[in-house]
Amino acid sequence: MKKSARFVIDTHVHSQRHAAGEKASGRAREQGKKITDYTDLESQMGSLSTYDNSERLLYDMDCYGVDMCILQCAFGMTNELNVELMQKYPDKFRCMAISKKVVDRAIETGEWDYKDACAELDELCATGNFCAIGEGPVSVPDSVAAFKHKTYNPSERMDELRATMDVGRKYKLPVTIHTGGPGGYPITHTRWPENWHPYWVHDIAAEYPDVPIIFSHGGMQGGYMTDLVDQCIVVASNFNNVYLETGLYWTELYYKALKYPNVGPEKLIWGTDWGASIPTQTKIGNNPQSFGMQVHTDGIIRHQCDVMGWSLRQVERLDISQDDINLILGGNALNLFKIEFPVTRMFKGRDNIGRENAYK
Repeated sequence: MKKSARFVIDTHVHSQRHAAGEKASGRAREQGKKITDYTDLESQMGSLSTYDNSERLLYDMDCYGVDMCILQCAFGMTNELNVELMQKYPDKFRCMAISKKVVDRAIETGEWDYKDACAELDELCATGNFCAIGEGPVSVPDSVAAFKHKTYNPSERMDELRATMDVGRKYKLPVTIHTGGPGGYPITHTRWPENWHPYWVHDIAAEYPDVPIIFSHGGMQGGYMTDLVDQCIVVASNFNNVYLETGLYWTELYYKALKYPNVGPEKLIWGTDWGASIPTQTKIGNNPQSFGMQVHTDGIIRHQCDVMGWSLRQVERLDISQDDINLILGGNALNLFKIEFPVTRMFKGRDNIGRENAYK
């Protein structure tokens, strides 16, 4: 099978899937709820059980010629399960780290301290099992009552972002900043204010020029409004250490980023959010005609959305050099995540790839 690039890495994958365990079901009953829509699901996700969904993931990787995936946790998923999968398939998976235990404690007790969350991140990164921090910086769970009706001021949240960046700097690891929303899960301002204000990252990028920052989704996680994409592109243009994850971009959004000064293919990394249950909508005659979005009236989907196939078609429609596509689909990720590659001088401008310990 012809692959889309010399080495293809999906940098945003959730290999775990949720099942409503006893704890979540009990809480739902106490609240007089059934988990029937995205809003109910999001409110219970921290208590849901997760299971290994790698059978479907490996099938899609084989189907579409994806060589490797970077596994991320979200909504109750565990670092341990991702590391187990990486150790089972070391040539196919790498992992990002999140502060799962401190988040679980906050859900149970209502007590939140971002310094404890960053201490947990520090312990995880010290193991050498993780290639980055994410999905997103440390943040209080939505279910913690004390923060339900509290809006962070910039100084408070920036202190949490800085503490996360300190861990990234200590271990020379990239840090992800989540941007956008899928339309279904209600992503609040309290939890991730920078999610809705990517320009905040100007200050963080300036203060930590040695730490790579990746805008998860590059401002586009769902729908077709592009205001957050525009902000992410501007920040990436202003700072050499800021990158855009583009797996939910349709073709025209790639062109928007590629033609903007100081961005280009060197700043783009492919990551689809595989496993996040974001279906692709088709609206004939619309511009764009297809895009990812959870639709409330459709209810929670049950099948495995085929985001890899849709996303790769958007990339393959680009009329740019194959060398540029090789960077977007794999070369930039190899460099950022310090992943070994057997051959040198295969990626434009990335001569250090393929050389042991060349990444600085």
